[in-house]
Amino acid sequence: MKISLGSKIFKGPWGGGNNFVKNLSNYLKKKQCSVHFDLNEKDLDLILLTDPRKESQSACYNHIDIYNYINKVNSNVLVVHRINECDERKNTKNVNKQIINANQFSDFSIFISGWLKNLYTKYKNFPNSKIIYNGANLDFFFNKSRNIEKNEKFKLVTHHWSNSKNKGFHIYKMIDEKLDNEEFNKKIMFTIIGNIPKDMQFKNIKHIKPLFDKDLGDALRNNHAYITASTNEPGGNHQNEGINCGLPALYINSGCMKEYCEGFGIEYNKNNLFNKIFEMIENYDVLNKQTFNYSLNQSSMCAQYFEVFTKLFNNKHNVIHNRNWPKIKKFELFKNKIRKIIN
Repeated sequence: MKISLGSKIFKGPWGGGNNFVKNLSNYLKKKQCSVHFDLNEKDLDLILLTDPRKESQSACYNHIDIYNYINKVNSNVLVVHRINECDERKNTKNVNKQIINANQFSDFSIFISGWLKNLYTKYKNFPNSKIIYNGANLDFFFNKSRNIEKNEKFKLVTHHWSNSKNKGFHIYKMIDEKLDNEEFNKKIMFTIIGNIPKDMQFKNIKHIKPLFDKDLGDALRNNHAYITASTNEPGGNHQNEGINCGLPALYINSGCMKEYCEGFGIEYNKNNLFNKIFEMIENYDVLNKQTFNYSLNQSSMCAQYFEVFTKLFNNKHNVIHNRNWPKIKKFELFKNKIRKIIN
């Protein structure tokens, strides 16, 4: 198959979407697929739309570009829409509308969590869809047995590329302030890897600049447990990377987090956080062993994407024949053309 992936690959530390497209691209190439990141090829078999937003830094093209490609170049191409974003995540106002609009021009939808799919089914039905959870790259995020040595501090860690406050920095600030307590400080150490809000400072937390791949995996494995306080997370990858490194997760019941973490850590809220930290310490050996059964990795994720692509490809004639897509207004086509010239 000749496949176009709609997201750029950035070198160095970047967000979870970048890791997704790197992992999927490598997997598809191993399956003898021809992988592209544009719509320049005239005989593409399948296009994966990853982000229709005009302002997206990572998107290679949007749904209007795909619409033009189908109408002017190749009407025999399949379109899969990976839905991985929502207004609820960063308190934006127009993301859901853009995604719903773009989804009209796809043959199949992939959601990165059940929570996200349920959110969007308030707007429309998705009869041709599947939930595929994100997965961490086991080349870098692999497990090892660990225990808490006598008189050793219990080491908590988290990591985020984004510095959005919805990543849970209010919870991390609570821990920072609790570390002012001498008795708590003797027992607990907390590290944040990645970017932090510009208007937020920490007194007691160790902060490490963004890391990626091997360096990030090594840094995570230097800890005992992972904490995520991310709210309305559609399907992050940070918690997967932590758990795959053998770190039981402290997680809140918000967004996708329970789907990704349940059975591999302890759920908490802001009122019982510190009790749950000590509960994890008391049950650490059992919780650490459970992480060896965690299955959300890049191999499983990519295999599921490839299975969807293959089934659609094998049924291409019927899929395309049954399309009932709307027409895009000339004004919208013109606006998209001007945007591309400006950019």
